[in-house]
Amino acid sequence: MNRRCKSFLMITLFWVGATAVVPVAKSMTADAQLNDDQLAKIQKGEILVQLGQSEHQPRGSVEAVVWIDAPAEAIWRIMTDCDAAPEFIPGLKACRVLESGDDWEVIRHDVKWMWLFPKVAYVFRADYQIHRQITFRRLRGDLREMKGMWRLRPMAEGRHTIVHYSVYLDPGFFVPRWIVRRSLKKNLPAVLAALRNRVEDGSRDNTP
Repeated sequence: MNRRCKSFLMITLFWVGATAVVPVAKSMTADAQLNDDQLAKIQKGEILVQLGQSEHQPRGSVEAVVWIDAPAEAIWRIMTDCDAAPEFIPGLKACRVLESGDDWEVIRHDVKWMWLFPKVAYVFRADYQIHRQITFRRLRGDLREMKGMWRLRPMAEGRHTIVHYSVYLDPGFFVPRWIVRRSLKKNLPAVLAALRNRVEDGSRDNTP
């Protein structure tokens, strides 16, 4: 396995960007089928997001779904290319693989959230089902707790893909609740949109 970060997008979703968000009324669990209305929305380019957060602590969970006009293999290549990440993921300062096996890696991220907060460093383990799923969980570092999953669901005989993301995050330090909610609502769709644009632009460039 080469020495590249296979999961740079996992946590940087919280630290960057801004775009529109379409709230989802019901939980979008990883195994759940989207209803017709939700499917129509993502096919039109909307990114579905659902937040869950404690009333008293700066921790919370988020789920998101995006439709990408590309096969899962193409999305996987972009998601796992750590060297290219800073080109469209602001805030990620460093990404390093500390340990690796056939279907797992231990990765360190250094992230600068925003100007009034210090740089955050954390180490997490990522487990892979190639072209299908990534699960991850915090091992050590500045975050108190972090765990989540990416899942790629091929559609239309593999020509398109639904990307589902879910994470629970407790930073372990005080962050005003309104900042956490605003960050979750704005930053996640922005990065998923950047991922989609990067993949679809690459697919068009490679079309004969």
